[in-house]
Amino acid sequence: MAKKTGFPTIIVTGGTGSGKSTVAAEFKKLGARVVDVDRLAHRLLKPGSPAWHEILREFCGAKLKEKNQLSPALTPGHFVDSSGQPLPELPWAITNAGAIRRDRLGATVFSNPEVLLALNKITHPRLRKLLDAKISLHRKLSARPLVLDMAVYPERAFRGLGDLVLWVRAPGGLRVQRLADSKRLNLEEASARVRIQPKDEEYKKLADFILPNLGSDLDVRKGAQALWPRLLSGFSGSGN
Repeated sequence: MAKKTGFPTIIVTGGTGSGKSTVAAEFKKLGARVVDVDRLAHRLLKPGSPAWHEILREFCGAKLKEKNQLSPALTPGHFVDSSGQPLPELPWAITNAGAIRRDRLGATVFSNPEVLLALNKITHPRLRKLLDAKISLHRKLSARPLVLDMAVYPERAFRGLGDLVLWVRAPGGLRVQRLADSKRLNLEEASARVRIQPKDEEYKKLADFILPNLGSDLDVRKGAQALWPRLLSGFSGSGN
């Protein structure tokens, strides 16, 4: 079979705390360009963005009195509820500078699958559009492999994105502990977040390659190094 032209776009996925970012960082050392999809998603939530307005409406029942009335120091007086009545306090999901309070929003959505689904409906179509544009531009400008570090890949909005899918598989208990340590959550909170993410079976169905991670950063980095040539083997191209 003839090799595909150029280098692939590789999805590196896995649940929170699986070690996928460690693997993506190793691929960067090997010449890939890496996109942190979670960080990219944060940009979609900047104050005044369409997603920001939708989150306020969906989760806080609030909107700005005037759509473009952003201020460095927002007050309840800048907002009204869905019926146009003034709010007694600032919408709970934002700071007085307008930034989404990811701690509060996360605590809400990760404790309720229906609420998480509502958030995904706001953010995922926009994120998919942004990723499609990034991939297209990368292919025009660079011959380097492109790696997307993204936990959300199993969600339906992202099907068909990229050329290959690598699932970094880690035990649930390890992921819970890592999440608790990195996000300063208690084990119950971390466990709730892990439970609401896609199950191993969903990742397995979508994966072209699986890289086990049993807890040693050194081992998973070595595994990534060993796997890299196999990820590129079906593609032709020269580094840039």
